[in-house]
Amino acid sequence: MTRLIVPTALRRPACALALAAACACAAPTLASPSPADEAAPAAAPSAIRPLAGVLITGTAGENNGSFTNPDGSTVTGNLGGRYEAFAGAEFPIDPNGLSLRLTAGIHVTGDMSGSGGSEHLTRFPLEATLWYPLNDKLRIGGGARYSMRARFSGAGGHTSDGLNAMPSLVLGVGYQLLPHLLLDGRYVYERFERYGGADVEASHWGLGLTAIY
Repeated sequence: MTRLIVPTALRRPACALALAAACACAAPTLASPSPADEAAPAAAPSAIRPLAGVLITGTAGENNGSFTNPDGSTVTGNLGGRYEAFAGAEFPIDPNGLSLRLTAGIHVTGDMSGSGGSEHLTRFPLEATLWYPLNDKLRIGGGARYSMRARFSGAGGHTSDGLNAMPSLVLGVGYQLLPHLLLDGRYVYERFERYGGADVEASHWGLGLTAIY
């Protein structure tokens, strides 16, 4: 029987090739699973976001009303301006970005003419609005508003009173200027019932900034 003799010079390369082949066959069984094969972590639910904002408000036209004080003096002015501040929170509703905003604020009109700069209307609006993002920057919203404790003030006991708030419609748009700062624009259709008289127009637009976290 003839014996195959492998030269010593060829033994080491042959052993190296055999070892490499063995490692290649074993590699698939020892490889760690691909990240794609692992279960994706569940998305964390969105948190409630506190917010606060300020608005400059006004009317497109005059929309002035006349009001008689208990002492018989008369003042004239519109109920749409001039400043509003609010605070509240947004509550996530859907993963697509839909959220519910609940706020409480204070809205103060400009001085009424005929009062010597001492009489204005103050009210405390409560609002509930839904907001939906159109893209990463722009969002639209709408909802309802009710103004509590509408009172003339600034002239002591000689100021007029007797306004009853009616539910109002709010339409808004927001543009993200910074990660936590929105430019807010809005329109509010608002009216008040006056005891013993016709309804008073108080619709107004608003433009301001909202900080949201």
